[in-house]
Amino acid sequence: MAELYELILIDGPTRWVAGWLVDEETDGLLTADDNNVLVFPGRPGLEHYAQQHGLKLLDDQPDEVDLDLGGWLERGTPEPPAAEVSELWHLLLDHPTAGRPLEGEEIEESYDDLVEEEPDWFATHGEFARKALAASVRQLRRCLSPQGT
Repeated sequence: MAELYELILIDGPTRWVAGWLVDEETDGLLTADDNNVLVFPGRPGLEHYAQQHGLKLLDDQPDEVDLDLGGWLERGTPEPPAAEVSELWHLLLDHPTAGRPLEGEEIEESYDDLVEEEPDWFATHGEFARKALAASVRQLRRCLSPQGT
């Protein structure tokens, strides 16, 4: 049986739910943008929706998968581990809405260098990539439509 993980994106003082993963190995990030997936701002909204629609909820709540960028996304410093940047990028890349800012030859080259662990990646691509990822995350946050509020 598949397990559900809540993806929490942490960047300095900002912390938000960025979507859901069906399991930790899945590439796809589920959000309200996927039409069939409802995203709730919290457990009470989910419980209210389930009660209204006669749905049974399990008591187990999803586990968390945290991506901690330490403020880099918003402020540009400190530099997070390249693995965290790569994981976030990988999750956003194929998203139908949030992936759009990550399209184009220059940004693809930047991602290739990140995956290939190019030395001095932050000095070469960091600022450009940070702006593209920040735009992607803003798109993702816009497409989240919390239910039950």
